Order: sequence, then structure tokens, then C-alpha cells
Amino acid sequence: MLGKLLKYDFKNLYKTLLPIYLITLVITVLTVIFNNLSDTSNLFSTLNGLMILSYTVILMVLAVGTFFLSIRDFYLDFATERGYLINTLPVKKSTIITSKFITSVTTMISSVVVMFISILILVIGNGEWTSFANGIAYFFKDIPVDGVVMLILMGVLLITAYISGLAVCYLSIALGQLKNTNKLGFSFLAYIILYIVYEMYFTFALTFIGALSPDFVRSLDSEISVLSSINILFGILIGLVIVITAVITPITNYILKNKLNLE
Repeated sequence: MLGKLLKYDFKNLYKTLLPIYLITLVITVLTVIFNNLSDTSNLFSTLNGLMILSYTVILMVLAVGTFFLSIRDFYLDFATERGYLINTLPVKKSTIITSKFITSVTTMISSVVVMFISILILVIGNGEWTSFANGIAYFFKDIPVDGVVMLILMGVLLITAYISGLAVCYLSIALGQLKNTNKLGFSFLAYIILYIVYEMYFTFALTFIGALSPDFVRSLDSEISVLSSINILFGILIGLVIVITAVITPITNYILKNKLNLE
């Protein structure tokens, strides 16, 4: 059943995202063309400026839009009439939530890939590939082991933080749908409250760790390398993110399983 849910969710998301991907690549190519022609006339120079602005806007839309499309999809399936279809299926709410997490993370990754391809087209089209490739090679040439670990942990932290952000939004929607009217407004209010609690959790957790192990904190400042200190901090943050997400998600599942309100 999870496979069918994934197919359903991917279809809902990509029917909007695929046109955005196409527009992104088209604007990228046009930006390259007008940039190469910008020195030939004032018209092309003006068009080049407009295309650069358009390119910047479309990348922002792609990044932010992918996240909000995922949230919108969850809201439609649990707080609107569209939810009658998916919630009458003989499938656990936890499976539906899992499908939402998988499709949301996957679509964000695919959006990042499209952004990377777009940047490559821009670099190659403007004749900067050699400099770009040399810069990447130089960066990785003498990178220490701690540097590699840092990059890996940074990637893990970004993914777990994204999943955790989704979990907060999902719980907000689960709380907001309990109301019969203005569910969107109450979901937004719930998000504000949960976000404050979320930030307080990290503040208190990090403060508690520092107070519990002052010698450990001092060692981060003086006894180990900067990269090692950063890696330890990333590891702590990843652990805290996983814990809060593991707490939030079952609450969302409980509400949607026992108190789903599609009126």
C-alpha cells in the first residue's frame, strides 16, 4: 500500500514541480544567451539584467516552493474534502505520514539536483567551466579527514533538519484540523507556538549539555581542532533533531488516527 501512496503523492507534487523545473532550465539557457550577447547592444544588456533577476527569482521559487508544495499536499489530504478519498483507504495513518515524508524529501532532493544542473549550465555557458572545476579540485585536494566528516555530517544535519521542519508543520496541521472552521488559520497559530517550543528545546538542551559537562565544552575551545569541534557540535545537533522529530511524529499520528476532522 505504501507504494500506491507514494505514486499518488509523487503525482500530486510533480504535476506542479515539473513545469517549474522546465521553466528553471529555460530561464537558465536564456540567461546564458543574453549574457553572452550583453556586450553587443544596450538592448541585450538590459535583457541580460532582467534574465539574471528572473534566474534569481526562479531559484528562490524552486527552493521555497518545493517545501510549501509538500506542506500544501499534507494539508489538502488531512484538512480538506480531498482527504475523504485517501483517509477511507484501508491503510494506517502512519503509512500515509511516512509517504508524505518520503515524497517531500525526495522532491526537495530532485529540486536541489535541478538547481545544480542549472548552475552547471550557467558556468559552462559562460565559459567558466575550467575555473569552476579547478576550484572544486583545489578545495578537495588537501581536505583533511575531519573536513570530509564535516561535509558528511552537514549533509545529514540538513536532511534531518528538513524532515524535522516537515514534522513540525505536519503536527501544526494535525492540530489545526481539529477545528471546524478556519483550519488554516489555527494551523498557522499552532505552528507559531510549536516553533517557539522547538527553539526553546534546542536552547535548553544545548545549555543543559554545557552545564552538565563544562570540561567537555572547554575542550571544544582549546584541546581539539576547530573541525573536530564543529563535527562534535553537528553530531549533537543531529541527535537533538532526531529526538524531537521522534517525539513530534507519533503525536501527529495519534491525532490523525483518533481525532481526524474532515468537516
